[in-house]
Amino acid sequence: MGSANTSRRSFIALGAAVGAMAVGSGSLSALAKDGEKVDSSRKGDVASAGVDAKTDAQAPLLMPNPTGIEFHPPVEGESAFIAAPVKENEITETVTTDVVVCGAGMSGVTCALSAAQNGLNVVLLEKGQVFAARGTEVGAIGDRVHAEAGVELDPDKYLADAMATAHFRCDRNVWLRWIQRSGEALDWAMDQCGDACGKFFCVGGNVEFAGVTTWGTGVRCDNGIHSFVEALLNAAVAAGVDLRYETPACQLVKDASGRVTGVIAKSTEGEYVRFEAAKGVVLATGGYEHNWEMISQRCRPRDMAAYAWNNPTVTDTGDGIAMGVAAGASEDDYPHILMNDPAGALTGDRANGIMPAFLRVNANGERFVNESLSFEYMTNAIMYQPGARDYVIMSGDLTAAVDAIKGGAPWSTEDMIATIEPVLIKADTLEELAKTCGIDVDGLAKTVERYNELCDAGEDADFGKNPKALLPLREGPYYAVEESGTCLVTVNGLRTNARSEVLDLKERPIPGLYALGNSSGSMFFGTYPHHLSAISHGRCVTFGYLLGRELAGIE
Repeated sequence: MGSANTSRRSFIALGAAVGAMAVGSGSLSALAKDGEKVDSSRKGDVASAGVDAKTDAQAPLLMPNPTGIEFHPPVEGESAFIAAPVKENEITETVTTDVVVCGAGMSGVTCALSAAQNGLNVVLLEKGQVFAARGTEVGAIGDRVHAEAGVELDPDKYLADAMATAHFRCDRNVWLRWIQRSGEALDWAMDQCGDACGKFFCVGGNVEFAGVTTWGTGVRCDNGIHSFVEALLNAAVAAGVDLRYETPACQLVKDASGRVTGVIAKSTEGEYVRFEAAKGVVLATGGYEHNWEMISQRCRPRDMAAYAWNNPTVTDTGDGIAMGVAAGASEDDYPHILMNDPAGALTGDRANGIMPAFLRVNANGERFVNESLSFEYMTNAIMYQPGARDYVIMSGDLTAAVDAIKGGAPWSTEDMIATIEPVLIKADTLEELAKTCGIDVDGLAKTVERYNELCDAGEDADFGKNPKALLPLREGPYYAVEESGTCLVTVNGLRTNARSEVLDLKERPIPGLYALGNSSGSMFFGTYPHHLSAISHGRCVTFGYLLGRELAGIE
């Protein structure tokens, strides 16, 4: 597999910047470290119009922050993207193959396995020391798990909901292909896992509440998502995939016609290796939630004010997106989306578990939301409050309270309480609690009085909350958790079509370049649709499966 190629290639330099966009802190800091600058006069290079790199909360914003919201940046990862062309004499090895997949997360592993099973030679490059896996379920429509459970999902209504949620600022063909093929893809993936994941199951059908349909598209397994991705990866290696850990892709390679022909990566020894891909390069490197500069230039400031950042994959620094932009790719329109949940707590940069539907108030002591809403709408309401935060108010026996209203949360009552204990504010009286938290005392007293009236009536006439979650607050001790968003991942990326081909600025496919998962775009706008359950993982499996077949000429 290590045949050297002496023909020269044109290496992609720093990509076109749209407006005042920069390409990420890692790329610019790498230039400074190497003592090189991009020469905008050099033929074939496109200079960046970006701002200087920052790695703290002072990174310049492209969008205004009119209310002066404070930020709490995540742990900064190290970007692998290199803007300045790697010189020919710096390349120590050239490897020829059919397909190079960059990133061993759910989408990359699925694509590598699908391509290898269909006769292609595949190299799978992973920046970290292990594969990436997180979350609880995979979304699908038309799979055998739902069929066996008797759960029917209406594809036409689902498509209408997806389009409406994105305000039609998305590619209908991408959504349609997912709907039509996700069941087939998940069935195939489950077949590859054998008994490694235990039983696959779904937790029920749709839930209609407060005008929102939460779709029962999620499929889980006994041994968790980690076992699912691990089983697919083991199958991929068994099928001949050349898996290389600690080998981050850092620069794409183009030929004179503009086709992406390969990628340059850095080996575990720190040397540059060129991988030539006859069929194509797949960018599946995840989002950029550990690259504060990319976040500060792409995302809505109120969303950026999340207290906690829950993705442990610190290698997610937007490498694939930066490489794609450098190759002339277009991105989803700004602002990009942070997949936020209502759970962040500003105590030691840690997050409490997903809080059940307890009373929420803002700093004025005012209730502002139906606490039974799905995650994305709940979080959006929280982030809209003064300071982009709120307070969860509880009282009495916490174990009994959490147990009574936790609903279908996939955690035990004990675990949920354990996760909030480090951030729990406790007081004997409601007035004392308000003063300790900095909540308006009179405002909180009026809100709790009204809330108790609603609980007594058994109906939330003010916000329409689920009656099962109406627990009065009458006896101490009283508790509060200061809450904001907790970011899981970014979910916008390079614009793609329904075949996962990356599109250029004129919306034409860039030959030889593909994107999957959170490196890809074209589906979401404004908010991540949590109510379309598990669509993030669902698109990883479906489009990874289909792209492997596409590259092999089957599709």
